[in-house]
Amino acid sequence: MIPFIQSLIDATSAGAVYALAALGIGLVFGVLRLANFANGEIITGAAYALLLLWPVSWPLALVASVMVAIALSLLMDLAVFRWMRSQSPAALLIASFGVSILLQRFYEGVFGARVRSGSVAPALTQSVNVGGFRLSLLALVAIVLAGILLLAVHLFLSRSRMGLQVQAAAADFRVARILGIRSGVVIAVTLGMSGVLAAAVAFILTAQSGAVDPTFGVQATVFGLIGAVIGGLNRVGGAVVGGFAVGFTLSLFTSWLPSGFDDFRIAFVYLLVIVVLLIVPNGIFAGRTAKERT
Repeated sequence: MIPFIQSLIDATSAGAVYALAALGIGLVFGVLRLANFANGEIITGAAYALLLLWPVSWPLALVASVMVAIALSLLMDLAVFRWMRSQSPAALLIASFGVSILLQRFYEGVFGARVRSGSVAPALTQSVNVGGFRLSLLALVAIVLAGILLLAVHLFLSRSRMGLQVQAAAADFRVARILGIRSGVVIAVTLGMSGVLAAAVAFILTAQSGAVDPTFGVQATVFGLIGAVIGGLNRVGGAVVGGFAVGFTLSLFTSWLPSGFDDFRIAFVYLLVIVVLLIVPNGIFAGRTAKERT
């Protein structure tokens, strides 16, 4: 019974992590029509900051990882994406692949190609007794952290003036600009939020693995992007649900599949994605039409 409950909690924790990754991707796509594959390198940059600064001071490491993630998000837009506003989502996606590879080579040059190991939040690797069950503290923290961030983003988007402007820009960017919404501020706020979410993903994954390499954030971004596509890239709520579903399913496959099928668990996830997209090509929660960015 305990392994079953632990597997469900681990699956919920994995789902929460990928929901955060998918939310960051969905927010940026909603405003910029950019499915940012380089989000993985934002996660990696934040992870390096955590790993290097945690032995010095954990508050400094947390603050630095968030600042690094936000700075990378804004710099990518300043250096590349702002000059491609009128391009198609496909062109922007290809550009983000280029930025991703460039940053991976940059990390290799600065930190080396080999895995760097360290201890981040070691206290979270312990287990706690909940109702007679010993459960992973890190999994519980990941669920709580993801819940707080998802609620905070929801309240920001639905209750604040700036959040409503972000939603308006995501619904129809051209009309929002005509109505006087400051597009530059909206884009900066959206990128900043995606940076904070990437830093949260980096914290959970770094605490789990204690190791970072130049491609550290790629897998989380791929599954987050898959989740966002399943839920509907133009629907923030759909992206969250899709990201959670991908992480939850992947974790259950890891726990429940026989050992001989370990190498196929990711293939099974992709197979499910194909089935879903054959039924609903635009995503489960997507609208019928895609809006043009001008």
